[in-house]
Amino acid sequence: MRRHDRAGMTLIEIIWVIVLMGLMASLGIPRIRDALLKQSTHSARVAGATLVVTARAAAVQRGCRATLNVLNDGRVFVEVCRINGAVGYDTLGRIDVTDRYGVTVLPSRTQIAFGPRGLTLGDQSATVVFQRAAHVDTLIINAVGKVVR
Repeated sequence: MRRHDRAGMTLIEIIWVIVLMGLMASLGIPRIRDALLKQSTHSARVAGATLVVTARAAAVQRGCRATLNVLNDGRVFVEVCRINGAVGYDTLGRIDVTDRYGVTVLPSRTQIAFGPRGLTLGDQSATVVFQRAAHVDTLIINAVGKVVR
């Protein structure tokens, strides 16, 4: 019996492995990139929804007006009166979704005010669109001040 022990792989086998790895990468990388873009728009919407809840809770907790500010440059933050009757406003939850998530922000209104009962003042509904490449996610705040989507 003759035994053929090889110490390694031939050059042809190595080339085939490299070609197969390249083929798998060329199929997988666009899907991974697409998933990351979609996730960043979703994360920006979730961050915006969290700040809506923060504005409502701050208005109720402090018993005064709180304003959610959604600016076209991507800055989203809450302004609420100071505690114990101090003059001025506190800024809560400042986030720049353009820098953090790379999205474009298109709000239907730049300010939404919440009263001491946690309801919007003047039945203000709003829509905020978060967009990155072809991916769009929408935050809808109804006239009562609740996040619908």
